Amino acid sequence: MSKKARKRGKRKIQRRVLARPRLDALCDRHARGELDDDGLQAGLQALMAEVGHGPLLDALIKRMEGTPEAERETLMAILPRLRSPEVIDYLWRLVKKSGALSAEAKLTTLVILKQMGEDVNTTDPGRYFSPRDIRSGGIKSAQDMFRLGLRGLARSLRESRDPAEVEAFMHRITQMPEQAIGGEDILLEMVQNAEAGATDLEADFLHALAHTTPFPKVQQAAERALARLAAAGIKPVTRAILDLAQDRFYAAYMTDPDHPWQQSVTVAWERAGGVIQALVFLIDFGLPWRGAMKDMFPTQGMSPSQFQRDLVERAERRMGMRLYRVSLARAQATIAAAIEANRTYETPLPKEFNEARHLVERWVLHPPASAIASDSTDDELGDRPLVPDRSDRPILVDMRDLKHMGKRKLL
Repeated sequence: MSKKARKRGKRKIQRRVLARPRLDALCDRHARGELDDDGLQAGLQALMAEVGHGPLLDALIKRMEGTPEAERETLMAILPRLRSPEVIDYLWRLVKKSGALSAEAKLTTLVILKQMGEDVNTTDPGRYFSPRDIRSGGIKSAQDMFRLGLRGLARSLRESRDPAEVEAFMHRITQMPEQAIGGEDILLEMVQNAEAGATDLEADFLHALAHTTPFPKVQQAAERALARLAAAGIKPVTRAILDLAQDRFYAAYMTDPDHPWQQSVTVAWERAGGVIQALVFLIDFGLPWRGAMKDMFPTQGMSPSQFQRDLVERAERRMGMRLYRVSLARAQATIAAAIEANRTYETPLPKEFNEARHLVERWVLHPPASAIASDSTDDELGDRPLVPDRSDRPILVDMRDLKHMGKRKLL
């Protein structure tokens, strides 16, 4: 055997041998608190790049068998982030290859695929197991593992300190349909599994999902599940999650609507605990936007003084334009008109709009009628019409027919 061939063989064996102890070391560091979830994810990705996805996935599957519930929940929460076409293909090949996995390991692999958004149906065992593979209770074990993954997410969610952190955590969950073949069905299955879990932990998760998902069907399913759990005496209990429904209008600002090129609009709401969070929109009047929304972003939570300093005073200096304090009704009409321009001219909305769509809907497009009625803002643009009609045609302000839009296309 040539030296080159011996080197190749040695390297291949070394990768397989090193994967498990290196994985064990990463998990041990996480258990000791030396790594948070993001650190564990980064370590897994670095190890995968070094040893290859096959050896790492083999080691993960082996570790998951018989793993204590708390650690399994952690891994279940992180595994979807390792999703890639190569990883998915490798796991499916393991499932489909006869004799490659024990029944328990195959269950584990199917759970991993399920967490990654793949179409896995444990109610039809014949799709994955031969008759001799099936043990009594095997399918129920898989379903229990799915619920354990969900409970891991719910426990991590409970660590959020305020509603803004809850929103940031749930954003990762609501992005899953963009990566999964089943689309929003993966979230609907989460709702079903959460209701089946039937504890206040799952109720917390359902409450957060109902208040953050951009998908109407998912929101309705979560609300119905919450109602059924409440009828059985099971309700959400975590303060930061419950406080999602306790926000109130704080302030709105915009630049001169008669500016020839652009306009900035900021709408801020006060969340529980005095935390201020704002949505910032940029409207462009040049081509190809012609009054459509060009950009937007949600801020992190901040104090009232931070909002005044960073979103008002610094923004004025940076743009070289005055920010006028305006009513919520004026901000609402301005943003609705901009979105109508996006629709009319088939200009894609910024991807951040869809990511924060639940906030745009709740705080800007369709705030509670009580918020509009109780707004006592001294509107500095009160002598002007709510929406300057730059197109010489009526502006559609009622946007309740606005559908969920993808990153690239306005439907």
